[in-house]
Amino acid sequence: MYGRSLAGVSLTLSLCASFMTAPTRSAAQEIDRSASFRFVWVAAPAGFDPPFGKNQFQLTAYSFPLYDSLVRLDAHGNVVPDLATSWEFSSDGLTLTMHLRQGVKFTDGSEMNAASVVRSLTRSKSDPASLVKRDLSSFDSFEAKDPATVVLRLNIPDANVLFTLATSAGMIVSAKALDDGVDLSTKPVGTGPYKLISSGPQGASYERNEDYFDKSQNQFARVIIRPIVDVTARLNAVRTGEADAGFFQADQWAEIRALVASGRYGFHSVLEPNTMPIWLNTKIKPLDNPKVRMALNLAIDRDAINKGIQSGQCQPASQPLPPGVIGHDDRLTPYKKDVARAKQLLEEAGVGPFTIDTLVSVQEPLASFGVALKAQLQAIGVTLNIIPTGASTIRPEFRAGKYGAMVQSLSVPAPNPSSIIDAAYMSGDNPGGVTPELAKAIMDARTEKIGSPGQEAAYKAISKIGYDDPQHVFVCWSTIIIVYRKNVVGIENTAYINAVPIPDIRT
Repeated sequence: MYGRSLAGVSLTLSLCASFMTAPTRSAAQEIDRSASFRFVWVAAPAGFDPPFGKNQFQLTAYSFPLYDSLVRLDAHGNVVPDLATSWEFSSDGLTLTMHLRQGVKFTDGSEMNAASVVRSLTRSKSDPASLVKRDLSSFDSFEAKDPATVVLRLNIPDANVLFTLATSAGMIVSAKALDDGVDLSTKPVGTGPYKLISSGPQGASYERNEDYFDKSQNQFARVIIRPIVDVTARLNAVRTGEADAGFFQADQWAEIRALVASGRYGFHSVLEPNTMPIWLNTKIKPLDNPKVRMALNLAIDRDAINKGIQSGQCQPASQPLPPGVIGHDDRLTPYKKDVARAKQLLEEAGVGPFTIDTLVSVQEPLASFGVALKAQLQAIGVTLNIIPTGASTIRPEFRAGKYGAMVQSLSVPAPNPSSIIDAAYMSGDNPGGVTPELAKAIMDARTEKIGSPGQEAAYKAISKIGYDDPQHVFVCWSTIIIVYRKNVVGIENTAYINAVPIPDIRT
């Protein structure tokens, strides 16, 4: 799924002029480049200026049609060329030199060159109001070696920065627009395959950028992304033909399955790097004891949670890296429920019945996860004191260190092993910190070349350390699903990004 190679490919998502029975293109199917593509999303746009969108999850889906980055991700999570056609790291890993595509213009007519790239990246990293500057923390500076060459200097060797550059943190905006004081939040100026026509609470409409350098990335004459919060209404939009495709999650699986059974719709599912964990604060007793943490893991029936809450669409997990991501180890099978062994471990730790004050997101399916986890842990004498908490406050409250646990989704800025591991172990979501052994393994893994045997081995070693001495209770990798009408081709080629995969509809 994510981060397997650096091979370039060309992928397309298109509308077929004739009705079809499978989501593939054949000689009998003609791509209709005059068609409009209508996609239903989960929220309205929160501005179009990449570093400053208040909700990066909402922003990125709306920004993909407008902006390019130096690199992007393909449908398999590989880093492929975008505004940069090639790149190389120095032998010490501290300098990344990127060679730019020639003849590319922003939609305001100005030239994309090294100076404009440096201006944009420096703004995203250094502006005090930037919400992506932390994502660029591995970079020290950016400089234009010549009009076609950008040199990015790092403060630590970190091959995974290529993944970061493929996110909203790496989107390049027009330097001329910045000089002219254009409000990019409402009048975006990028080099992307589409131009914004209109936007607001009703969503956003785009038209094809006819001057775009890659015609396979702008197959539609128009694109409309429409927000529908209610999941039933979103599915109905696809069912009735108001939309061509939409974004869904596993809690709609029964309805999706019935819709697809009609033969007029298809679906494409993607496994998230999101393990729906119980985050533990190992500074609070008795959670500082490894035996207690292992007991909590052994008390959980992951299969029951998967089937009961996620309709079989949340693959049981006991490690943070999902299948397909470099460092996932098939040998580390999910812990099986073993109440007797869990009780024995608590006895060995000298721990009797205890209560964990636990912040639980009020959003579904996390709220249901909290209820199920509470019921299962009671079998070993552990009580989750559930404290329902809103999405905007749950992380700050847990990171303050007062509470023992948190039930909240994983938050990952880029779908690569480094970001996932950092989010699981090195972020504020792990307020108890990590052992010196694990910290060293995490830092060493950054230096390995993407896709190399050394990188695979380094991240598998991290997975093994976290499996033998679990810091948290990883439950299952959730699934997102794109449902589409059968006249759409190329859905399986869609690229995704972030913890809750955000579709790049141009692919």
